[in-house]
Amino acid sequence: MRPLVLAVLCCSVVGLAGVAVVAGAPPPSQVCGVCGPGIGDDAALEGATGHGTLDVYVDETGDSRWSARIPVTPGAAERYRENATALEAAVDGAWGRYHAAAGDVRAVESSLDRNVVVVNYTVNGLARRGVGDTWVVDYFATGTSRTHYERVAERVTIHTPDGTVVTNRIPGAEVDDNTATWTGENERSGGDDFGEQLYLTYGTGGVFDTANGYATIGLAVGPGVLVRAVSIGIVPGVMIGLVGAFVGRGSIGDRTSFARTVVDETAARLGLQDAPLGSRSLEESIVAVGAIGAIVLLLFGAVRTGSALSPGAVVLSSLGFGYALIGVTVSRIGDRLEMRGLVGLVVIATIAAAGYTRLLAGPVVYPLPLVFGFATGLCLPIGFAFERGRTPIGLLGVIALVPSAGIALVYPMTTAHVWNVAIGVLLFLPWIAVVALFGTPLALLGRQLGTSRK
Repeated sequence: MRPLVLAVLCCSVVGLAGVAVVAGAPPPSQVCGVCGPGIGDDAALEGATGHGTLDVYVDETGDSRWSARIPVTPGAAERYRENATALEAAVDGAWGRYHAAAGDVRAVESSLDRNVVVVNYTVNGLARRGVGDTWVVDYFATGTSRTHYERVAERVTIHTPDGTVVTNRIPGAEVDDNTATWTGENERSGGDDFGEQLYLTYGTGGVFDTANGYATIGLAVGPGVLVRAVSIGIVPGVMIGLVGAFVGRGSIGDRTSFARTVVDETAARLGLQDAPLGSRSLEESIVAVGAIGAIVLLLFGAVRTGSALSPGAVVLSSLGFGYALIGVTVSRIGDRLEMRGLVGLVVIATIAAAGYTRLLAGPVVYPLPLVFGFATGLCLPIGFAFERGRTPIGLLGVIALVPSAGIALVYPMTTAHVWNVAIGVLLFLPWIAVVALFGTPLALLGRQLGTSRK
């Protein structure tokens, strides 16, 4: 009974901790302060028949004018038209307790346009100058705070100054020249709406302004993201680095290491170790595993989601494509590739896998598999280096940084506390197993190539 009691207590503690976290989270902040009611606030304009729309106009200095338009009943419109004081009182009572511009609202003006109440107000410092001639709207970026947004309004549009264009991709928004619009109907948003980490860059347009815009975002979030990513990824990073050394050091003829013994015995049971040098059986096995895996994953994704080319299945399938590409290339020109050539091959295979994903499913929305696919591919040159009597410290360091790179790409604003570090380890354990499973044949192939040069 003691194990059962202990399990129940552990589950209770975890459950209570989860409830405390949820209960302690603040209500969502309404993007439009007077378009309620929202999830966490029932404040609303008296007589409103809908949530209305919000347009945010950014001027040349980075300040902004917000214009909310809320439809009301004919009776309410008539009352507000005859009594301006009633209109002002109704607007004062419509402000949500939690809204994006809370504390920064200036110069509120209310008016009536037929059956629509128009509320204009200003917010200073919405945008700031970035790299070069670009500007960035980072007012809504919450960093690691627990603030999250609720659009509330049926439509929210940010307008940058005339003569400029939005230069970055914004999840959940439809971008058209100098406007970014959120309606919740963007199919490419993957369910995301007005994000908590919104960075909108704008300039005169062109390649340089686009590059400057992304550089501005990088400078704004980069240092903090790197610190958090390394903090969360350090434990799984050490684990995957040890996996790389483990599979790489298993070598032909030297059985003094426990790691080598385990890897070689496993390879022998799989029929990979006994192939005579110069044969194509190992390369052919890698090509077959990659090609069959790519096809099976696409079929599985189609059956599971009902979509012929679902993004998740395609990105996993791309790993099989890259794996097969490595096998094909080594079978053709492997005897001419040295260390740099093998590393270059892995880089090219990873880029090709990303291109495969881009071609079949559009933008790469799931970068984590590609990052760990790159780590798997590096087992090829790692095995080659160990067989040639060198310790590839640099490559082992690169794969040890892969979990941190995954955190930076997928979860950049995750806070680095103990729970997230523990969750990070659990999250990456399956991927570490994948690197070990599919990296072992590549390491064997690299060692085989290294042996042939002796």
